[in-house]
Amino acid sequence: MNLEKTFAASRIHEEWVSVYRSDPIQNRFNDQIMDRLMGYLNPRPDAVFLDAGCGTGEHAVRIAQRGYACIGVDISERVLCSAWKKAEESDLRFSLSFVCQSLESLAFPDNTFDVVHCRGVLMHIPEWEAALDNLCRVLKPGGRIVILEANHRSLETALVLLVRRVKRGKSRIIETPGGLEHWSEENGNPFVARTANIKYTMRILESHGIRVVKRFSTEFWDINRFPAGIARNLAIRFNQLWFFLRLSVFLSAGNAIIGEKGLG
Repeated sequence: MNLEKTFAASRIHEEWVSVYRSDPIQNRFNDQIMDRLMGYLNPRPDAVFLDAGCGTGEHAVRIAQRGYACIGVDISERVLCSAWKKAEESDLRFSLSFVCQSLESLAFPDNTFDVVHCRGVLMHIPEWEAALDNLCRVLKPGGRIVILEANHRSLETALVLLVRRVKRGKSRIIETPGGLEHWSEENGNPFVARTANIKYTMRILESHGIRVVKRFSTEFWDINRFPAGIARNLAIRFNQLWFFLRLSVFLSAGNAIIGEKGLG
């Protein structure tokens, strides 16, 4: 199932920007997460990144600001207009480019990119395994991939499932090998948000010759579960503390997986 119509609408992207990319505290935290990722990725100075599912381009801009060339890919032409605008405003148009493609049918040749970055994207793709297959395919031997996804074994997920036992939710939950899929509608179109089975995801990576070298927590709570204002800012501060203290990845809602592709 392709959700191109779902992501063609501007409203869903505006909601994500409002929650995850408009708060100055969260933006600083996103910078800190990117810095830690770069430390583990250790890219060469001439490395070329793929930002898979780049959306409005904030993470692609962060990559370019750290001195790397980056190609952002997204399924939505509309959202890529915002990404190009950010590149212009940041004076990074020579380091950044954007292409409209779905990750399930990625057209780049094999072994194209030194680093693949994919944050919070696979969770919204029904055929996520096909997308991940492509991300592994376009990664060069010796290159590194980072996947940031929600963890279906987190305390947050356990609490959500507990509440759903006594209160009917807006979404329909389907259990799959890849995790728990929450299906709902956005403007009359189907929408999925998956809390991933992280171990299963790592097995998929390993089946493509990618050795997992690091897994760490990026956030304890999904801040979208908190109303804007004091409650959400407190959740962000808690996430920052959890992140800086490098506390349990297994209890955390947000997990980062870093893998390295074998040379053979």
